[in-house]
Amino acid sequence: MQRKKVMLRVIPASQAKNNFGDMIRRVYEDDEIQVVERDGLPVVGIVTMSDLEKLYPEKLKELPEVAASAKRQRAAKQLREFLSQAGTTEYSEAEVEADVLKAVQEVRHGRRKKKQA
Repeated sequence: MQRKKVMLRVIPASQAKNNFGDMIRRVYEDDEIQVVERDGLPVVGIVTMSDLEKLYPEKLKELPEVAASAKRQRAAKQLREFLSQAGTTEYSEAEVEADVLKAVQEVRHGRRKKKQA
């Protein structure tokens, strides 16, 4: 099994404050671990939900909405990775969303038929 390469970035608290959105994007999209330091000392680390889930699985069970969010985040990441490897055909966000909604409706409709039979 190949381990993923973990990126670690140390930033001063003032930079974290001024660029919080970018910092969150880096954690979420790029799987970077952000270490925030104050006065030259590391004080907090910001990790992805899936990493937090690995570190504190029991704590996340206490908050089911957080666990569900972590699952959605993993699914979204897997979809982005798949789409990046799937080819160079470009689709608009509206086209992709319409296809996804159609697939969800088909699955739901199929399940209803099975339950009724």
